[in-house]
Amino acid sequence: MSSQQEHRHHPRRDPPRGVSLTLRRDPPAADEESLHLLCRDVSRTGLGVAFPHSITPDTDVELWITLPGDERRLHLYGTIAWCAAPLGQWRAGIALNLERSDGRFWSARFDQDHDLDEH
Repeated sequence: MSSQQEHRHHPRRDPPRGVSLTLRRDPPAADEESLHLLCRDVSRTGLGVAFPHSITPDTDVELWITLPGDERRLHLYGTIAWCAAPLGQWRAGIALNLERSDGRFWSARFDQDHDLDEH
């Protein structure tokens, strides 16, 4: 049986200290507020986040990410790939759509010899 790691396109990394992540559904519901989430891990094509509640996989989302030491707030789009509550804490994986908005700037941060903490 193959492992989850074997299905990953890009390796995960710990997020830089001080990363700020805001998320809302795309398109947002009329009464829905944006969520400020804890980022657990990052990769070129996705994010792992702690979530305050369950969210349905295949939900399209819009995100804003600010990296420490960088004044640029990256605007990204993605889709919830999975959501589960291991150990009682909801977590979700977000597959990023790098073709939209600031996706190319996010992707460039993962080029060889480039550190996410740098800008």
